[in-house]
Amino acid sequence: MDALNQRALQRLILTVEANAQSLELLIAVCDDRNFQMAMIEAYEAELRQQGIGTFRARLNPEQPSLRASLEALVAQEPGLRSGERAVVTVLNAEALLGVKLLNEEKTEQEKFFFSLQWTREALRRFEFAVVLWVPDGMATRLGQKAPDFWSWRGGVFEFVAPARVPAEGGQFAMTAPNATERPAGALSKADLQRQIEGLEESAPQSSLLITLYKNLGKAYEREYAYGKALVLYEKALALAKAKNNLAGQARSLKNLGDSVRYSGRPLQAIKYYEQGLEIYREIDDHDGEAVSFNNLGNAYHSLGQYERAIDFHQQSLAITREIGDRNDEAASLGNLGIAYDSLGQYQRAIDFHQQSLEIAREIGDHNGEANSLGNLGNAYYSLGQYQRAIDFHQQCLEIAPEIGDRRGEANAHLNKGSALARIDQKWEARSSYEAAKALYGSLELEEKVEKCDQAIRDLGQMIV
Repeated sequence: MDALNQRALQRLILTVEANAQSLELLIAVCDDRNFQMAMIEAYEAELRQQGIGTFRARLNPEQPSLRASLEALVAQEPGLRSGERAVVTVLNAEALLGVKLLNEEKTEQEKFFFSLQWTREALRRFEFAVVLWVPDGMATRLGQKAPDFWSWRGGVFEFVAPARVPAEGGQFAMTAPNATERPAGALSKADLQRQIEGLEESAPQSSLLITLYKNLGKAYEREYAYGKALVLYEKALALAKAKNNLAGQARSLKNLGDSVRYSGRPLQAIKYYEQGLEIYREIDDHDGEAVSFNNLGNAYHSLGQYERAIDFHQQSLAITREIGDRNDEAASLGNLGIAYDSLGQYQRAIDFHQQSLEIAREIGDHNGEANSLGNLGNAYYSLGQYQRAIDFHQQCLEIAPEIGDRRGEANAHLNKGSALARIDQKWEARSSYEAAKALYGSLELEEKVEKCDQAIRDLGQMIV
């Protein structure tokens, strides 16, 4: 840690120590989530040694309110109601979207700023320090959009992640890059951005911009930067509407639905998918229709409505078989397997996953093959057939690294570790958990990293 970050960290620790029994609102600013987590772990460890309780709360995108997040945490943690010295770290501000979703009057960020501006007095009853972590751009907007809250802050602490320097073998010494590899032949984000800027200046109504917005959006999706992807898909949709390009509109609506679903907003995703489906039917695009049904099934699955999800996946399966689309047929079969697994009908799930696996191998779809193997492993785990589950996850691990699927590789390690723990191979399980944690960390998936840490802690208690 360099001197500036060290000083910011020590100032934060001293401020919390002096205000751990009264409300103190502190703003911590950092754009790198891995470095942010390192700073949080550092000050929490120091404060615990001083007898100060450390707690974490996460902002809910559906109700982006600091007060609501703190109230929910206090209800769960008796220590925060007892008047003991404590600090609450508030996370997830960077996940709040800065674009308006369909039929929404305000963006999630605007809702958050509005709640902060009018919530100061309601926060007075919390007798502990609060550290709100925000990215740099949001910190600037905080002062503009919630000036009353901003004026009440007890301090602003800025952290800048050190530059990541390649170590031997071309790997990054601090952490691996957070993006999955882009498809072969795809332009880099910088190249796409340059092309977009050139066309926006010289030919702002060019239909090529629709494709470029989509491609850059997909590049951001591969980095899990869904908010940035949404902005680009909105631009693509607006231009497609201006050009009366129905196919472009349908694709943009599908992409918007995907991004909001990946961001944990399945209800909004359904609205986009339904609009896209109407257009696909209007232009008689059966492939797009099948994809829409599949995506609607996935969205309803996220809502826990598994029977409804099955209905949509069945409709997708019927179309894919009618038009001979083997890729989407395999996807529909796999999604049906996942839905039946969620219903506890594991043998039926296995049947669908096996069919999906056979098609993936037949058409040479290695990504689909890896997914099917992982799903089979999960189903056999649910049946209590742990060794068979391990075998399938190991087969997945032989494919995922070759195709550059680091998230799939991490999932396979985590699931394999769970199965190994079940058959008392605890040291092997720990090795799998550690491998999963490293991969999730490289992708900046903090919740997954925390899940691995918890699995390792639980395993340590079993070993002792």
